[in-house]
Amino acid sequence: MLTVMIVDDMDYARLELRRLKLWGEKSGFCIVEEAKNGRDALLKLDSKSVDLIITDIKMPKVDGIELLKKIMEKNLCSCIVLLSDYSDFSYVRQGLVLGAFDYLKKPVNEAEFEKLLGRAKEYILSKKKEFERIKQLEEKLEEKVGVYFPKADVNQIIRLIEAGDFKAIIAGENIVHVIWVNSSQDIIKVESVLKSVMCEITKHIFEGYIWLDKFLSISRIENIDFSGCETLEAICKEFSCIIRKITSTIYMLNYSNSGSEIVNQVCNYVLDNVDIQISLGLVADKLHMNKTYISESFKQKTGIGFVEYLTIVKMERAKKLIIEENLKIYEIGTNLGYKDIEYFSRQFKKYTGYTPVEYRQNNTKKDR
Repeated sequence: MLTVMIVDDMDYARLELRRLKLWGEKSGFCIVEEAKNGRDALLKLDSKSVDLIITDIKMPKVDGIELLKKIMEKNLCSCIVLLSDYSDFSYVRQGLVLGAFDYLKKPVNEAEFEKLLGRAKEYILSKKKEFERIKQLEEKLEEKVGVYFPKADVNQIIRLIEAGDFKAIIAGENIVHVIWVNSSQDIIKVESVLKSVMCEITKHIFEGYIWLDKFLSISRIENIDFSGCETLEAICKEFSCIIRKITSTIYMLNYSNSGSEIVNQVCNYVLDNVDIQISLGLVADKLHMNKTYISESFKQKTGIGFVEYLTIVKMERAKKLIIEENLKIYEIGTNLGYKDIEYFSRQFKKYTGYTPVEYRQNNTKKDR
């Protein structure tokens, strides 16, 4: 029996769905969980997985679109159906683009719902079958992983990335070539092994730099997409691009190799607390140091002033929030400690060359 979670802030709406005579043997689905909003659903999904989620779009705290994004990002459920009324269609369209299986209009028509459940069942079972096939393939590849690449090469890449050393890119390209040769140029094997390599790299890097997930999406990195890569050169380019992104982010935001304990403490505080309003005075108070001394030491050891560094960190965080979070631009600016949203937008355009709205539109098109 396939399992279902219903997510709706209206008690009567959940009750109406529960009362439908479709559940059980007739459809092959049974309701095992309910949630009052997206946040409630995410908390429950942490401890209990389901096969199908039926969610309203308009809800408080975390709405259906944001819930969908989180589910797709963390791969929490393979099949999500949206509930909407006629006025929601722009949101429905957005949901379908993000990966929703289908949508239902309110009030739910039982005959249409039965047909949808039939299609959903076929889809879920096919996904389960594909997952098992991939799992078996990965298990076989893991048994031979030592044949395809030396463990020492992976450790070298990790060390170089942690040091913010761009030689990591060359090391990444080298390991792709090694895997290519040792797997007899089998593209499927090469891609699978490279995903395992990337997971091992991110495991170590993100554990060492806990703040990194505020600037990079670990799920997107681990699920590196090689679709369309039909040559060694294309695979190599895609893999090294991710290595470059991780390395450059650490190099730009972290000055652990500055040789200064003060700089390390300042960077760690800013990176850990990027989502609040930060000033040199606040950092000085938190670190129990003189702010003039911090300012002069930071500039001397890094070559940039504290305010410039803080702006870089805030703008890099803003880039991730603008692309990945279902928040309005003013909400992002406010969350980052900018009381003047026009000033935030000017700073963002100065840093990226785009307004926040333009940046979101451009990157949404790339994702599609």
